[in-house]
Amino acid sequence: MPSTVVTFGELMLRLTAPGREALLQSPMLATCFGGAEANVAVALAQLGTPARFATVLPDNALGASALGELRRHGVDVSAVARAPGRLGLYFVAAGAGPRASEVIYDRADSVFARCPVDFDWPVILSGASRFHVSGITAAVSEAAEAAALAAMRTARGLGVPPA
Repeated sequence: MPSTVVTFGELMLRLTAPGREALLQSPMLATCFGGAEANVAVALAQLGTPARFATVLPDNALGASALGELRRHGVDVSAVARAPGRLGLYFVAAGAGPRASEVIYDRADSVFARCPVDFDWPVILSGASRFHVSGITAAVSEAAEAAALAAMRTARGLGVPPA
C-alpha cells in the first residue's frame, strides 16, 4: 500500500450558478466543497493513495458537513482542527460564448485565514511520503503563511519531499 500524502490548505464552500448562467441570474446556486489542496487529497484517495488533509474548519454545521464530505471520499481527517469562525466561500459561473468564466472569492477573515490553531506538524507528517501545499495557501493571510512555512520546514526536516 502506498504511503500517505499530506495536503494543507483552505477548504471552502463553492456556490455555482446552474448551467452556463451568470452569477445570480437564477434564484438557485448549487453547492459543494472545494479548495486546491482538499481536491488533491480527494483525488488521491479516490485513486487508492492514502491522503491526509490538514486544515482548520469552523466549529459549526458547515464545518461538520465539510468534514463529512472529506470522510465520504476516504480522506484521513485526523489533522483537521475545528475553531469558532466562518467558512470561506467562492462563487463560480461557467463561461458561455464570449463571456469568460467568473470566480469570486469571499475568504477574508475565514477561520482558515485566521488559522487560530498550532498544528502538530511532526505528528501530522508522521508516515507521510509526500507533502502538498500550494502558493495560494501562504497568500491567504499571514497566519496561514506562518502555518504553511512551519509545515514545509517540518516536512523538510523529516525528509518528506514536496508533492
